[in-house]
Amino acid sequence: MTDNHHFQLDKLTHFSARLDELFSAILSCGQDSLSPDVADEVAATAGEIMLLLANHGGDKLVRGTLEDARRLREVARTLRPGGAQLVEVGVELTKDVARIIREEKRAA
Repeated sequence: MTDNHHFQLDKLTHFSARLDELFSAILSCGQDSLSPDVADEVAATAGEIMLLLANHGGDKLVRGTLEDARRLREVARTLRPGGAQLVEVGVELTKDVARIIREEKRAA
């Protein structure tokens, strides 16, 4: 595995952790409607994950993860995304990202 690959894996880990933080904050606020800033940050983070995985779309797990990220961005970009809906969609993305990270580390 190359140093560049490790760097990308570190970024992927960082973005996944950031989503977890955002989802925890959303759930702890108990608000059904999010502030535009939080929704934008969720959408931007999902977009960053999409960029990191874009060149690896041949793998079935990566394709599914890209679709989850696209769906999360779509929900976050709606006019008034609900917190529960955003977290529900985002949980699948974070699970897929965690699987990719585990498989990459196992392959190393």
